[in-house]
Amino acid sequence: MIALTGLGCAHHEPPPVLAPLPDVAEPVTVSYREQVQPVFEHRCVVCHGCYDAPCQLLLSSPQGIERGASKEVVYDTERLTEAKPTRLFIDAHGAAAWRERGFFAVTGNPEAASSPALLLLMLQLGRAHSFVPNAQLPESVGLDINRALTCARTTEFSTYAQEHPLGGMPYGMAPLSDAELGVLTAWVTQGAALPSTPPPLPDAATMQVARWEEFLNGDSLKQRITARYLYEHWFVAHLYFEDLPTGPFFRVVRSKTPPGTPIDEIATRRPYDAPGVEHFWYRLRPINETIVHKTHIVYPISDAKMRHLSDLFLSSDWQPTRLPSYKPDEASNPFISFDQIPARSRYQYLLDDAQYFVMTFIRGPVCRGQVAVDVIEDHFFVSFLDPDHDVSVTNPSFLEKAKGFLKLPAEHLSRLVPGEFWIQYDYEQRRYLNLRERYYDALDPKRLGPTLDSIWGGDGHNTNAQLTVFRHFDNATVVRGFLGEIPKTAWVIDFPLFERIYYNLVAGYDVFGTVTHQAATRLYMDHLRMQSENLFLTFLPADRRQAIRASWYVGATYTLDYEVADRLHGISHGTQIPFRKPDVKAELIEMILARNPAVSGPPDLLNRCGTPPCDRPGASAVERRAERALQPLTGVHGPWVAQLPEVAFLRVHSTEGEDAIYSLVHNRAHTNVAFMFKERERLLPADDTLTVAPGYLGSYPNFVFDVEAEQIDTFTQAVAAVRSASDFEQVAARWGVRRSSPQLWSTVDWIHDDFRRREPTEFGLFDLDRYKNL
Repeated sequence: MIALTGLGCAHHEPPPVLAPLPDVAEPVTVSYREQVQPVFEHRCVVCHGCYDAPCQLLLSSPQGIERGASKEVVYDTERLTEAKPTRLFIDAHGAAAWRERGFFAVTGNPEAASSPALLLLMLQLGRAHSFVPNAQLPESVGLDINRALTCARTTEFSTYAQEHPLGGMPYGMAPLSDAELGVLTAWVTQGAALPSTPPPLPDAATMQVARWEEFLNGDSLKQRITARYLYEHWFVAHLYFEDLPTGPFFRVVRSKTPPGTPIDEIATRRPYDAPGVEHFWYRLRPINETIVHKTHIVYPISDAKMRHLSDLFLSSDWQPTRLPSYKPDEASNPFISFDQIPARSRYQYLLDDAQYFVMTFIRGPVCRGQVAVDVIEDHFFVSFLDPDHDVSVTNPSFLEKAKGFLKLPAEHLSRLVPGEFWIQYDYEQRRYLNLRERYYDALDPKRLGPTLDSIWGGDGHNTNAQLTVFRHFDNATVVRGFLGEIPKTAWVIDFPLFERIYYNLVAGYDVFGTVTHQAATRLYMDHLRMQSENLFLTFLPADRRQAIRASWYVGATYTLDYEVADRLHGISHGTQIPFRKPDVKAELIEMILARNPAVSGPPDLLNRCGTPPCDRPGASAVERRAERALQPLTGVHGPWVAQLPEVAFLRVHSTEGEDAIYSLVHNRAHTNVAFMFKERERLLPADDTLTVAPGYLGSYPNFVFDVEAEQIDTFTQAVAAVRSASDFEQVAARWGVRRSSPQLWSTVDWIHDDFRRREPTEFGLFDLDRYKNL
């Protein structure tokens, strides 16, 4: 709720135009928990809940409110030196510590009690300059996520308000109600008291926390190595107990204090950095803040999970002789630090919950997916190499010889310049791929190639075996099953790829790092993407692979990355899969889907209907009507697709009171994704497609459409008839819920209530900071 755009020089301007705020209905003490927190959650956290919250103002917890705002930005693509981390709950504690780091108060200044609270000044400015209802916002209201932020202090507010009269709060949105404003006004006026202790844990959770902390803090060498491996893969997870599906949720942390005492979290940039103390304990720390969807990547734990992990890691046949080092050249490379754990145990652990692990590096904790993953296509399918057909699992000598070639950017703390990085890692990738090819040649001397059984079938029941990735500039998500039309590309991931992608984009990624760190992460991911794509290609007929791959890299087939990736095993091997159709890529995906319906789940009749109408099993009457109208929009090309926002929610009302909700996902086509810069020049809008999914995809809805069921055919026809931006504005004006709409907040409330009802474990507040001005 802090100022935007540039701050000008101070002059003798007249005082800014502000509007008085309403008083609370009754002059009684306002409760933070009962009255203030709901207002913050429903109206403020939807823009102030992640690293990229304007001015780092996090209103999702009492600690974030107390911390206040900062002029420093987290995301800086030109940063030459590492920034000092400012992670709430981790890097500093208490207002005084945050003031030393440059944060300033927004609810009042204890040292100058007579000065107005910045929070109220911003609300007054917004109340004095409201927007025309249902109209597009003026162009002067900047909405680009890379816009410059002023982050004015109270002493700078007058100048800011004169220069940016439309910059009040809620920024670029419909106004808050008098009741909501009254609650905030009374609370700040009464001293903005915050609770000093979090709500207590339920007894059922407390007992399970104790069991898991005992499990993670075993004394044997095998237990200590296993716990470190689990921690490095869970540190971004929101853990929950399966018998408590709506929480509480927990983070696993390293603490200076043992179980049964208050947690004293050790703050390090990366989970494998040296803890700095001789003895520490793994603890489950409750997440005492409003859950936002972007960072809510859930992982279930239970007694059954503990037994399974014990079987995988503690009961398996390995006898460790040393603890892993914390030196960067070893700790950053999991194939060195955890080389004593059997590869089968590690790979099976990743496969068991593959959606979680892929989600960590697609959605991740960084809040801006484009920072780390603009190296992949907007929409693609992911499968995995079966452990019994993965030489890194079946032959221990392979990883022993290969581990030195599997270094990751964080080994050098990403301080190499791009040229040095390219020389070193290109050389190591060549050596690794040559070694891999020799091992697979030995396994398949006749070069017959793989069978369909070489793709992991989820052990006959695990739906993590087939995943769909949606990656957009504003949104990214991963779902189980193959959702949407047959995409341009697909991946098959083996164990070395899976582990390296995770350590490159998650465990080794530092959101506060330098521009060279970001570049190194991106360049290394080029290798991993192409190796995953090439592994998929090895299942196709040998004489079709090069042409298909070249179609994925139009304008980039001359690059060094492309040539290095050509060395991946399988280009010279055949395939033992019989193909009968011209489109072999689609045929392979169809065969993977048909192999085991229990793993693949129900067919995606909404996007791969064939001959409409196709009614989804279990769909309600309003859903059947909506989906029959939407089916003709999926899997087709047209100028209207390019006009759609990246992710829009479509709410379909029925007269019977049963609504339906869909995500409209705009997948942008590229000539290639092989370059770091000038993505716009490689877009192919004429080839863009739309995926329609029941429910909610993405974390940042860019727009919401609200359509009566009786008008759904008219709506879809109007969308298909769009030929220009002005055409689409007419659709948005008729059915869209604009930022200035009086129905904005009631619609957002309905969406959140509906999301919580449909997916209570996955539920988290959506972020509206990237809601479009359509």
